[in-house]
Amino acid sequence: MIKGLYRTQDVLLGACVRVDWSAGDAAPLLTEDIYRIMGGTPKLEDLMSRGDYLRSGRHCEAVPLELA
Repeated sequence: MIKGLYRTQDVLLGACVRVDWSAGDAAPLLTEDIYRIMGGTPKLEDLMSRGDYLRSGRHCEAVPLELA
């Protein structure tokens, strides 16, 4: 199962979802469409933005092309 962490933007992918590394080859970023097709949880609409995720005290390593 693909676990989403937050919604974000990537230079190459555009609107996407940062996913947990347990997603294997799908990690760390999936386009929103692929996230939905793969049945990611929680639902895309329920994911926080990157800013809200970081402000909540959670941390994750930066992805080089992810926009801040």
